Amino acid sequence: MAHAEDTQSIHAVIQKYLEGMIWDADEKLRESMHELCMQAGHVGGKYEFIPRDEFIAEIGNLERQPNGTPIDWEVGFIDITGDIAVAKVTDKCFGSTWTDYLTFIKHEGQWQIVMKAFHEHMA
Repeated sequence: MAHAEDTQSIHAVIQKYLEGMIWDADEKLRESMHELCMQAGHVGGKYEFIPRDEFIAEIGNLERQPNGTPIDWEVGFIDITGDIAVAKVTDKCFGSTWTDYLTFIKHEGQWQIVMKAFHEHMA
């Protein structure tokens, strides 16, 4: 696959991840994030380091948007080396602005998020 096609594929995974998180679409999160994906960062000043399924359970308790609601997001960069990649994503959800650094691995032709470090921008 050409580099441009990989970039487009990663961009599509990011969109699916955001739709799954912001909309009530947990299946999109499970598809975009590897089952062993871990994430770390501070939420409301509290440090958390949690696996994917715990993250999905936690956001299930938050007010999520209906499917199709516009999402305010941008990709700062996508950097690809072979079958690994890193992306910087900024989005607005759950009353905050977030910056995520997402690490991807391409396995069996599919890109998937394997790690996430995030920062909540306090207003």
